[in-house]
Amino acid sequence: MARAAVLPPSRLSPTLPLLPLLLLLLQETGAQDVRVRVLPEVRGRLGGTVELPCHLLPPTTERVSQVTWQRLDGTVVAAFHPSFGVDFPNSQFSKDRLSFVRARPETNADLRDATLAFRGLRVEDEGNYTCEFATFPNGTRRGVTWLRVIAQPENHAEAQEVTIGPQSVAVARCVSTGGRPPARITWISSLGGEAKDTQEPGIQAGTVTIISRYSLVPVGRADGVKVTCRVEHESFEEPILLPVTLSVRYPPEVSISGYDDNWYLGRSEAILTCDVRSNPEPTDYDWSTTSGVFPASAVAQGSQLLVHSVDRMVNTTFICTATNAVGTGRAEQVILVRDTPQASRDVGPLVWGAVGGTLLVLLLAGGFLALILLRGRRRRKSPGGGGNDGDRGSYDPKTQVFGNGGPVFWRSASPEPMRPDGREEDEEEEEEMKAEQGLMLPPHESPKDDMESHLDGSLISRRAVYV
Repeated sequence: MARAAVLPPSRLSPTLPLLPLLLLLLQETGAQDVRVRVLPEVRGRLGGTVELPCHLLPPTTERVSQVTWQRLDGTVVAAFHPSFGVDFPNSQFSKDRLSFVRARPETNADLRDATLAFRGLRVEDEGNYTCEFATFPNGTRRGVTWLRVIAQPENHAEAQEVTIGPQSVAVARCVSTGGRPPARITWISSLGGEAKDTQEPGIQAGTVTIISRYSLVPVGRADGVKVTCRVEHESFEEPILLPVTLSVRYPPEVSISGYDDNWYLGRSEAILTCDVRSNPEPTDYDWSTTSGVFPASAVAQGSQLLVHSVDRMVNTTFICTATNAVGTGRAEQVILVRDTPQASRDVGPLVWGAVGGTLLVLLLAGGFLALILLRGRRRRKSPGGGGNDGDRGSYDPKTQVFGNGGPVFWRSASPEPMRPDGREEDEEEEEEMKAEQGLMLPPHESPKDDMESHLDGSLISRRAVYV
């Protein structure tokens, strides 16, 4: 048995705004009793079964003498009396379709439960129903329920094939059949068309069929595009989405591919391809040239043109013409034949050469800078290079004296300062000289030794000045 609680909450009913006003009016007139528990609204499917709950709430010492269901216009639908049993006085609401769920003559029924069941629900069953308890000694207690009859629609969507043209036409249709209340249809699309809805009676009485047509100006780019029909109805837990692929007939849109700007004399098996977009598919391809002379080495094979061997005759403009049931489209391709193959432009070596050159320049610059710094440091430490003359010995040539066959330089008797690491300045200069020689290019061949033998067997320098 279908229950009202199975259905999702109502969203589209135009009668719902009237319910609060109606119930308020009944309460003010004493028709709605807080002691009677009923549902404000019950929904049932057309042709299905539904129950209208009605309970007299305890605790109470009242005696229930009769239970009655009637419509808002006063028509009695059903009655139950402990002594006289069940009565359905209206032929529209016969005992074949209506029954009390708990109150039955053959049982010791509790008249505080007057739930009424409908079978084979009809459109005309929709309306307000009042459940009344005749009690003693407090009189009548009642509650009102709004019974709504709904019908779930059947839905489908389809494309309508059209031909390209300047006028807006329907390209898709979405139909929601037999809904109660009527379904709501919208379209989801990126093409910017517009929708127009029409309404007609459904197959069953009281139902409505909605037909929505989606229209736009048919163009080639709309062919194959998907649009979506969205159907909403209160009987659905969520909207129904129906995708539709549009079909627009249009003549071929042609382009030619395969030419790489490197067709040279003697090249073999060069191919041009006629790329076509159309609806329907092309039925014929034709290859020609603007000059009217077709190269003997070129062979047309449907949408492709095969050139077995490129020669001077291929240096022309080729035309591909495609035809379908709607019309014809064409494209041109200029071919420039070269004498020799075009060299490949590999930028890899150029890039690596530039990187290597940059690194070399940086290394040379670093070495040159280090050389300048080392020379400046040596110059500051050499005699006459700006140092303190009082701390170092004289380098006057007149101070040179003869020694054991060679010049002897006078040196100050005061010890030179030591470095913190225990090395003398001469050792440091020697290391700097080695470092400097490592950064410089190899020197030219050194000159001969400037020392010569004297008569007494000693060695005398050619460049030294003796006094």
